[in-house]
Amino acid sequence: MTPFASNVADKRFAFLISTMIDSRLIWYKHYYLWADDLIASLPSVPQWVLQIATIKYYPDAVAEINRFVHSEPFEQLGNTDDERVACLFLQHRMGALSWATFLDAAGRFIDASGGGHIDCEFFFCMLNDIEDANYGSELESQQVQRVYAEFASEIESVGAIFSVFHDYFRRYVSANSDA
Repeated sequence: MTPFASNVADKRFAFLISTMIDSRLIWYKHYYLWADDLIASLPSVPQWVLQIATIKYYPDAVAEINRFVHSEPFEQLGNTDDERVACLFLQHRMGALSWATFLDAAGRFIDASGGGHIDCEFFFCMLNDIEDANYGSELESQQVQRVYAEFASEIESVGAIFSVFHDYFRRYVSANSDA
């Protein structure tokens, strides 16, 4: 069975996928084959899955998913601010973001959203400290552990979903390589 097939009608799950795409943790190379597998395996597929199966431009994919998320029947979904921080953390872990860039992006996002369980100063104070330490690796390691401790649940749950999409990414790249 296709991973997350039982979750595609769940608006909270779709909202999380939208967050993962909007944060650029995943993009079309991660979700195209997954959507194709869902279309092939499910008797009824939500419209948002059908749509993202052909959308490369990430803002359009996010908009399509969010149309579903914010449609009737309306549900109280909360926010995905902590999950967004987890997405950024995973990007840092993969090497896509430097630690300073992660701290800046997380701080700016939390500041703008007003959400999350941690205030933006948590990130900005660490950013000031790492800059003052000339980006020292020992301090970075301590800060990484501190952020992980604060967001462990979100990092682990988003990471588990990401690992499935990363497998689809590898399949996509392999199938579309010029080798």
